Amino acid sequence: MNTWEIFVSDLAELAGDGEMELTIRTLDDGHRKYTYKRVRAKLSPDLERLPDRLQVRFGRGQLSDKRFSIQILSEVERFPEKYRY
Repeated sequence: MNTWEIFVSDLAELAGDGEMELTIRTLDDGHRKYTYKRVRAKLSPDLERLPDRLQVRFGRGQLSDKRFSIQILSEVERFPEKYRY
């Protein structure tokens, strides 16, 4: 199970079950901790429904009590092919 984190202004940005495009960062230990990714993911308020966990922080860093389960469907590349490493 992986743990991810997202920053939002309001919990309404994560409303409902379903697929969304999000910018998340990993909280897993290792040298890639805090690495950001743009992904297409499924979210659910039921923590047992999907394989990974998502914790929510507000704009100033306050940790929300609300947590979600998340499943990463794909990574979204934001740069054109010629600019990627």
